[in-house]
Amino acid sequence: MGNERGVSLYERLPLDNKEKAMKFLIYGLLTAVIFGTILMVSKSISDNAGTWQNLDNQQNEMNYMQGVYGYNDYIERLEKTALIAYWMQYQEVIVGNIARIGVNIGLIFIMIAFVSFALNDKLDERTRRISLTLAGVVLFVVMFTTFFSNIAIFVS
Repeated sequence: MGNERGVSLYERLPLDNKEKAMKFLIYGLLTAVIFGTILMVSKSISDNAGTWQNLDNQQNEMNYMQGVYGYNDYIERLEKTALIAYWMQYQEVIVGNIARIGVNIGLIFIMIAFVSFALNDKLDERTRRISLTLAGVVLFVVMFTTFFSNIAIFVS
């Protein structure tokens, strides 16, 4: 299972290879940033669903008052707008959970890279300690965000 070439998962880890660890770090950062951006866009769509619904309802009412279409079309469009707004809010549950998984996978790559730096004998002791500390911080963040889902940081 995943060992077609006879190489174990442990042998694929970048434990002694600084260049391979750097690739893990870059891939992890890119993965976390991409999925984090997806998560933020999904959250923004969900948060602004009500504003979009108000705007569409206003446009619908203006078209009805101007005689562009009749009362039945007006009611039908109100229901359609409400349904779309609900979907805009609900998509955050689906997309957000997938994006959180992607961010955590990226953070695990970053953690593996920092552990690899910490285990590399060719680096100085200070760099190895800092790498081990950063790996611990990343592990803490992964565990904390896994167990608690409603975490928000507000900057004003």
